[in-house]
Amino acid sequence: MPVDVHVPDDAFRMPLTVRYYEADQQKVVFHGWYLNYFDEAFMAYLDSIGYGYDRAHADGVDFMVVHSEIDWHASLRWPGAAQIAVSPVHIGTTSMTVDFAAVRDGEVVCSARNIYVTIDLAEQTRISVPGTLREAVGSAGPFRRPRAGR
Repeated sequence: MPVDVHVPDDAFRMPLTVRYYEADQQKVVFHGWYLNYFDEAFMAYLDSIGYGYDRAHADGVDFMVVHSEIDWHASLRWPGAAQIAVSPVHIGTTSMTVDFAAVRDGEVVCSARNIYVTIDLAEQTRISVPGTLREAVGSAGPFRRPRAGR
């Protein structure tokens, strides 16, 4: 069944190798791992635009997921490989909305959207998205349109 999820050609992509312990007895990746994959890919994306944890922490900033939406269209399997596509779609006052897709052989097997809030590292309270992060994301390219049906 075709999936109506557009992954931009220039989306950041993180390679993924499915590990043995992530799969169940049917060799299908357990559903809970996908959010881990997406969060790891978000951190790799931030590194790629020059705003990794070292820079975030130097700015006194950290990130927390406050909302996730996830849809499965097929399954990743072990052994297997995929790419995790990362595409920021919006930066608000205190949050950043990011779309993800697990792509295997050109097929989107899982799509998701996370909303991350920026927090003060010391106080663990919500703060405005720093200008340095806005600039780093902006220099990575234009924001994407939301996924179809969202």
